[in-house]
Amino acid sequence: MVTGIGLVTPLAIGRAETWQRLLAGHPAGRLLTADDIDHFEQLTELLKRVPGGAPIDHDLVAKYVSESSLFDTVSERESFRAGFGQDALNNLIAASLADALTDAGLEAGQLAGLRTGCVIGSSKASLRSMERQFLAIGRREPVLRDSVQRNSADTYRTADLWHNGFMPDAPLVAIRHLTRAEGPSSCPVAACATGLMCAIEGAQLIASGLCDVCVVGSADASLRASVLSAFHRLGVTSRHENSANACRPFDESRDGFIVGEGAAVVILESRRRAEQRGAECYAKLTAGLWLTDTSGMTQVQSDGDVVAELLKRLDGPNPCSVVGSVVEAEIPDIVSVHGTATETNDQAESRGIQTAYGNGVKAFGVKGAIGHLLGAAGSVELGLTLLSLKHKIMPGTANYTTPDVSCPVALSSASIDVPMATKAVKLSLGFGGHVVACSLRRMD
Repeated sequence: MVTGIGLVTPLAIGRAETWQRLLAGHPAGRLLTADDIDHFEQLTELLKRVPGGAPIDHDLVAKYVSESSLFDTVSERESFRAGFGQDALNNLIAASLADALTDAGLEAGQLAGLRTGCVIGSSKASLRSMERQFLAIGRREPVLRDSVQRNSADTYRTADLWHNGFMPDAPLVAIRHLTRAEGPSSCPVAACATGLMCAIEGAQLIASGLCDVCVVGSADASLRASVLSAFHRLGVTSRHENSANACRPFDESRDGFIVGEGAAVVILESRRRAEQRGAECYAKLTAGLWLTDTSGMTQVQSDGDVVAELLKRLDGPNPCSVVGSVVEAEIPDIVSVHGTATETNDQAESRGIQTAYGNGVKAFGVKGAIGHLLGAAGSVELGLTLLSLKHKIMPGTANYTTPDVSCPVALSSASIDVPMATKAVKLSLGFGGHVVACSLRRMD
């Protein structure tokens, strides 16, 4: 049962404002400046080639975290406050946790103990921490060992960097420290499908009886020259001069995505625990599966066969364990697509959806509005799908003006009411061949 959602997106800090701005059609994309990413000399040329992005004000996020109640029961030393204050990735996941706890009507201390699990992914470690240390080494700065220097506002020890930034599971460690959760924990790394994979693993932990509540989610802060350069060389980033309209999923004129940053945390609880405390539930996560597309490191099958197979298995009699036991797929009321605005991804998803469900299924994608959040995309888009199901409103797909006839999927550029919506499906795809989907059902 989903009882809480916390979001930090390029649109806003917090689920409520993010949702309202998404429905209102506010774009997050804009032209990037050197200050948005870093200060390497190569930036001048790079920003000509990859002009747009969807950045976050990390100072505001840090302020939001510092003013939250997360540290009320955690000592300065235990909380690694210095690490939170200086690492953007940890601040994103901590802000999302604070928002999710408020939504669920919980305090961090109520999650302490062996019956709380955590599944938090990041797809990569903190690039900012790595860059900061790389530059420090280049300047031959000494490693600080004095406790006063160590806790200064400007820098902290290499050891703390390893703990709070260099390791891919740093956001997971942050969540565990803040909640004192001692149950099973995991840090999935599945590229851009990471966030949705985390939610499915968390639901499986609860279903297996290993915990009663699980904090799941992911974060990504990758608006860096290294990432933008790599994606530019792959040919997947948009060169559109108007950054607000650059990412155009399923549109005939699409030419790739813009990179954004963000995070999401979702609180999952067993039905018994949720009912005992009288929690309001968004929906039940009824099934979750993943398959592998072996087309290549960064390619997917444009025919959509793997996507279609996954969606068909999602409605099997026991989708978490049965392989190849397929029944006729139940058509969902809402489908939340990955929608990267790249040719093969959009074709694979739309054709897979058509094969599994037929024509006319209502679908939406949010990358046109918030950019591609990479490792955070799956969890943020899951949160927005849950809000869509709760409010029975399907957000419009931003920048969708001229449908591509090679992508047979029913999208709308404007938000539409879905008054009878009871079931939603969320799809995520990731480099390396990760194809992930989960099914959600309202609990009216």
